[in-house]
Amino acid sequence: MDKISRAILAHLARDARISWQELGRQVHLTGQAVATRVQQMQDSGTIRRFTVVRGDLHRYFVTVFMDSNRFAEFEAFLQACEQVEAASKVAGEGCYQLVLACADEAALETFTTDLLRYGRYKVSSEMRRVKG
Repeated sequence: MDKISRAILAHLARDARISWQELGRQVHLTGQAVATRVQQMQDSGTIRRFTVVRGDLHRYFVTVFMDSNRFAEFEAFLQACEQVEAASKVAGEGCYQLVLACADEAALETFTTDLLRYGRYKVSSEMRRVKG
């Protein structure tokens, strides 16, 4: 990734609704050239998705300790769960780190009950967001 692509990502991180034309002015490209670069970054996986973060949901950080090697089955479970905002396979403490967005504690309890099919877990809750 070159300097211009990094600049495009930085501008999009600050304001994802910026027009291609305005973004182009910021990075000294045409709007069409910016759109092409963004599409290339999507195709390469640099930009994976556009998200809306709902502030009315409670966020929980879940560390999962797998009891088996059913990783593909577990990852399919995560993909199907709308409450999972992010999930990463990790090295270190646990096997996976999840960000879960739930409307209430009952939704968290339902999710963690389903999670027991795959292993143990540890949950932390968000007190307040400091960035992002």
